[in-house]
Amino acid sequence: MYDVITIGSNTTDVFVYTDKTRSFYIRTLNEEEHYISYPVGSKLLIDKLDFYIGGGGTNTAVCLSRLGLKTGYIGKLAKNIRSMDILENLKKEKIDFLGVEDNYKNYRTGYSVILDSLEKRRTVLVYKGINDFLFYDEIDLKKIKTRWLCMTSMMGESFKTMEKLSRYAVKNNIKILFNPSNYLCEKGVDFLNEIIKNTTILVLNEEEADILVGKKRKSNKLRSLKELGPGIVIITDGAGPVHCMDDKNRRFILYPPNVRVVETTGAGDSFAASFLAGIIKNKGVGYALKLAAVNSKSVLQYRGAKEKLLTYEQAEKEVLKTEVKIERTD
Repeated sequence: MYDVITIGSNTTDVFVYTDKTRSFYIRTLNEEEHYISYPVGSKLLIDKLDFYIGGGGTNTAVCLSRLGLKTGYIGKLAKNIRSMDILENLKKEKIDFLGVEDNYKNYRTGYSVILDSLEKRRTVLVYKGINDFLFYDEIDLKKIKTRWLCMTSMMGESFKTMEKLSRYAVKNNIKILFNPSNYLCEKGVDFLNEIIKNTTILVLNEEEADILVGKKRKSNKLRSLKELGPGIVIITDGAGPVHCMDDKNRRFILYPPNVRVVETTGAGDSFAASFLAGIIKNKGVGYALKLAAVNSKSVLQYRGAKEKLLTYEQAEKEVLKTEVKIERTD
């Protein structure tokens, strides 16, 4: 029996750093957009190049495993060298691979190129590849013995598989945390309804929440999201306060600790997974939020989505020594 099985993408993440990057802003009456730019027609020298294993499915799996939970991972890999690296990483982190390895129509294992900006806010170029072709009938349901499913973003056939797994979970008393991405939320509430209505914990950032239920006061936004079905809803906002409404409709506002941000990749995954770990360990919503805050803080201070994920013992010490303010309204 697993404590949690994660479902999501796997990638090789390539971090590219160059001092030739430039930033500029475009302002309209209603908004401001920030862009990274590079000179056209130039050959630019790269100052530093880092390779890591990434993807929402493996990021959350590693986070949960390091926090002491028995963890499995469902995803799809192509049979190539990069897949061998991903499988080796999962084995090293004591995570069971419960997915599929197959050369499907020449699609390759997922790949991401992460471009850093002067403000330490990255742009990610993503090749989903074979991640989009996980079919439901390929999954050995006999292995899905778990208390929780942690679902991240998947597209194409893989999204349909997540929908079917959400129905399977409800029938088998398995709880779900769902952490969709911006590009999934842009497809609308009706598109995501099958999974959201079966979800116990829904984690979104501010932009994703606005896309789903519109811009409104945080309390109204939380209620609108809860009306879709989840028991607990969390809205993160970068360095800003985190807003949460639990299954008793109590509101929590967490003020994240100040941190020198080196790189933001994986911070959202670590927050969602760490919160889930706190809930699984029966520590309560308030403590789970603090656990999520200190673990994502650790990730933000280093390059790579997994490099400085904490063990549960390390996280407990960080919770004790880090000032994390939480307000609660009943």
